[in-house]
Amino acid sequence: MNPDSKSVFDYIFGLTVPGVKLELSRVEDFMDRLGKPHTSYPIIHIAGTNGKGSTAAMLAAILNAYRKKTGLFTSPHLVRPNERIRVGNTLVSDEFIVQQVEDWRAHIDDLGITFFEVLTALGMEYFKQQSVEYAVIETGLGGRLDATNVVDPIVSVITNVSMDHENILGDNLTTIAGEKAGIIKPKRPTLLGKNSDVVRQVIEQKCQHVKAPFINVPDRVKIQQVVPQGLSQHVSIGVADKTLEIDLPLLGRHQVENFTNVLATLDELGFKLDAATIQKGLDEMIWLGRMQVLEKNHPVMYDVAHNPEGLDRLLESLNELDRGNTIIVAAFNARKNIRPMLDMLENWTGNVIFTIFAGHSAVERETLMHLGVNSDMISSNLENAYIRALELRSSEDQAICFIGSHYLAETLFPMFE
Repeated sequence: MNPDSKSVFDYIFGLTVPGVKLELSRVEDFMDRLGKPHTSYPIIHIAGTNGKGSTAAMLAAILNAYRKKTGLFTSPHLVRPNERIRVGNTLVSDEFIVQQVEDWRAHIDDLGITFFEVLTALGMEYFKQQSVEYAVIETGLGGRLDATNVVDPIVSVITNVSMDHENILGDNLTTIAGEKAGIIKPKRPTLLGKNSDVVRQVIEQKCQHVKAPFINVPDRVKIQQVVPQGLSQHVSIGVADKTLEIDLPLLGRHQVENFTNVLATLDELGFKLDAATIQKGLDEMIWLGRMQVLEKNHPVMYDVAHNPEGLDRLLESLNELDRGNTIIVAAFNARKNIRPMLDMLENWTGNVIFTIFAGHSAVERETLMHLGVNSDMISSNLENAYIRALELRSSEDQAICFIGSHYLAETLFPMFE
């Protein structure tokens, strides 16, 4: 990154504000000034608590395999903000970001546009300039007031909804589901992934209110069989009066459920579901931080599980893979309610090591001890935590899994290059 690029990136990172500025009119004004780039291509809009990113990544990869030039917007990034915006597997360039931000700086300052809102606009403008045939856009936080919710999608997808960001979205599942339901648009089909009855009722009522066709994914797509095989899983899935046999490169039962969201969306959009094309898309997909294998021979993994539902699914997946003795290395964000996750890890059969990632938002050692974590199981940083995990490993086949914040990636990836 050259000095000029660094100054622009420093500028947009400096737009990160304390708390969250959830408010759509500011973004709508910004998009109007930019010429409404998001109206130039069909959009698939995806919200949810867990699984929305994986659903978006799989869907975009498969659309590309169908020879549809597809843009993908996701968040957060793991190492570089460029990761949030891609067409195919090509990330947006530093040069594009620098040029657009320089052109927009007066509007950004005038309207008080935030970091996430700038990235959202960059994605929408990039997809316009790249003449994409589809854009798959993942919400950042919630749905109703999320910056991405300026779009009018051809279809909305809501993945698993659970408790998260309670201080912003609400302290009960009904309220949180209502925020996610904010992406539902009049007369646009909405697909709902596997969820509780509480969530389904909220989403279905919103669809009825705005006359949006409602599709419950588990009713349309049936999981027939899941067979773990090494670092992938073979799935048999019934959809559109046929059975698809697919090797899914993402691990865990929850990823099979996310995959059903993808198949239901493709079916709703009228694609002929061809196993070879779908497999090609999945094989070429790049998706980091979701039970990602960092080292194969002596298994080391990384998963961004950072809320109780995500952690529960991860631990369940490790058990399904016969990895119930996996050594967990956990580093959590101070903005999260980590008490439920500590309770879950207390019952894990393998060793659990806690550590602190670089940055001001990490849960501190004193907080962990106050919550009952044994000080002997707290390492000062990721490198020391990994050394401790290697000392505790009883065999070379015993897995180590780093979990928690997205902020781990910046240190973890160089460790395992």
